[in-house]
Amino acid sequence: MTDAQRLSAPRILVVADDEHVRGLLAAVLRAEGHVVDAASDRATAVAFIERHAYGVVLSDLRMPRLDGPELVRALEEQRRDTMPALIFLVRPAFAPDLARFLMDSGAQVLGWPVRPAEISRVVARALTPAPA
Repeated sequence: MTDAQRLSAPRILVVADDEHVRGLLAAVLRAEGHVVDAASDRATAVAFIERHAYGVVLSDLRMPRLDGPELVRALEEQRRDTMPALIFLVRPAFAPDLARFLMDSGAQVLGWPVRPAEISRVVARALTPAPA
């Protein structure tokens, strides 16, 4: 990806409290030339959302002090006009109470553990405009 393409590419926010998960997701996306911000907690994620518009937000579904619904509320408060595509990372034992939220949100889902190729595929799909 050229510098000009990188500057015009949608920015991606990765939110995960686990350093390994956050690092893997960010590294895969940066290796593809994406501009990536990475947040480990609610305060950092909200600060990034206040400063930048994102094309995609890829977040762990369940974290201490920040779950999927709370993240969506923060995005709606700050970026209602430019709502990003959402991708939630779910673990095999995620809470069933969030299943309805996932269905209603229209977010894409990545299961953990995930392979780098799957990260790339799901993010590319999220960045592709839906047919009119």
